[in-house]
Amino acid sequence: MMRLLLIIANPYKLHIVRKAAIPKGKPVIYASTHGFKDDIQIAYILMNDHAYLQLGGLDHFFKSPQGILAWLIGVVLVDRYDKNSRAASLPKMKLAMQFGANILMFPEGAWNLTDSLLVRKLYSGVYRLAMSENALIIPIATHIENKNCYAILDEPFDISVYDKERGLCVLRDKMGSLKFELMEQYSSFSRNELESAGKSLKAAWEEQKEVLLYESKHYRSKKHELYTPYYIDKSITVYAEAFAHLRDIKITKDNAFLLRPVR
Repeated sequence: MMRLLLIIANPYKLHIVRKAAIPKGKPVIYASTHGFKDDIQIAYILMNDHAYLQLGGLDHFFKSPQGILAWLIGVVLVDRYDKNSRAASLPKMKLAMQFGANILMFPEGAWNLTDSLLVRKLYSGVYRLAMSENALIIPIATHIENKNCYAILDEPFDISVYDKERGLCVLRDKMGSLKFELMEQYSSFSRNELESAGKSLKAAWEEQKEVLLYESKHYRSKKHELYTPYYIDKSITVYAEAFAHLRDIKITKDNAFLLRPVR
């Protein structure tokens, strides 16, 4: 009944581009891309399978009708801004799997609203859970174009044949490849169209982000502005850090000659 309710409430016309067979008698973790309000709902329709949901949107859970449905389906709540809460969600998901449930996760941690990354760096919980419960992982990707949603449920794979770093890289590559496939085949926008309308690609993307965020009033919060819900790889220097020193440069008569080429 709940699956039927999800289908009725789905605001998009769903196009299932490809769907692999879900293995029977083997624990499964569904790992999905994340980027718009209804992609959890779309994932359940696509899976047509019961799975406990690891849910980090606490405001969305407690302050919207969808929270009731998530509770009925089965949910492991986590404060995605709190590393202790993230750690505490792992044994709860293990317990659910030991009782025979599958798990649905969004290992990017929050919506991917970056300018150019198809999939953000993944949290390691999905790898540790799969290793602990000898579970297969099934990557899922979704892509929306106006009121159409295109989705792929990919072949299950055994992440245990890799170490943690390599396994997460393989999963991220699979999710990113699926996302690119959907964008390449079904995106209706082109660079020429956007630029001919007098918009830069950056401005067009910022407008699209505003549309996505407007649809979910619970996504924006002061906590989201103060703390990042995303996995931060401390071995990678981001653009802002690499060029932060430029703000402190003082132009003097001794170094002014460096500006001659760009004068």
